[in-house]
Amino acid sequence: MPGLVKLCGMRTPEDARAAIETGADLIGLVFAPSRRRVSLEEARAICRTVRESRNPPRIVGLFVDAPVDEIAMIASALELDLVQLHGNEPPEVLARLGWPALKAIRLRPGESLEAACDRIAPYFSRERNPLAILLDAYHPSLLGGTGQIVDWTLAAELAARFPIILAGGLRPETVAEAIALVRPLGVDVSSGIERDGHKDPQLMQAFVAAARRAFLTLDRPAEIRIGGMR
Repeated sequence: MPGLVKLCGMRTPEDARAAIETGADLIGLVFAPSRRRVSLEEARAICRTVRESRNPPRIVGLFVDAPVDEIAMIASALELDLVQLHGNEPPEVLARLGWPALKAIRLRPGESLEAACDRIAPYFSRERNPLAILLDAYHPSLLGGTGQIVDWTLAAELAARFPIILAGGLRPETVAEAIALVRPLGVDVSSGIERDGHKDPQLMQAFVAAARRAFLTLDRPAEIRIGGMR
């Protein structure tokens, strides 16, 4: 596996089928307030579509500052492979949750490497660590899916220190450059594969293909392990 590719914000079984056809490693379902939010029943239909496919991607549930009991209930009911904590959840939440997790960190404008490391390091100082840190762009009122671009130079410095999945404003035409500069373990996209607010199969295909080509040029494989996945 040259690198992980996550397509986030699936809202319908049709979105999921298009994502499956790209060969994406992970798909994301949003359970936080957002225009991409899905209900439990909508998520069940998407999960059923994924698991009926020949080579199903892993399913990630995205939550923002939700109660641990609520996250655990949804994760168990849908048999999610991972959860993504995309709010201000402190490190101890991962231990209480007891579920494989990604932790999102939104890089602030002008944030220094030292400041970013100080925010990330506590998540790796406990018995249960996140599988990776998902770097997203800061927005004063929105928590993700904004299309704003992360500082790739800072992201590259962080990727040399922590397991990083890069998000934030990636598009089919920019993902290769981002991978070459940042050298992350994976990439994540939502708004960059949408047209008129809806997931676009052609953009999904283009994004995954560009990311795959770029990851093949790197001299190290992804090191995130989820069950049998590497």
